[in-house]
Amino acid sequence: MDIQNIVVYLILFLAVAYLLLKFVFPKTLNTLLGKSNAGDCGDGNCNCH
Repeated sequence: MDIQNIVVYLILFLAVAYLLLKFVFPKTLNTLLGKSNAGDCGDGNCNCH
């Protein structure tokens, strides 16, 4: 197994892991990225929902 195959499988694994986190476990991905879903839109109607 040469280095090119290792790199391809590593990229494939990372892509599949990202898609699983994005669509199956979105709250976990937001936690890992440090995003907060507090739902605070501020004053008035900001068209955020």
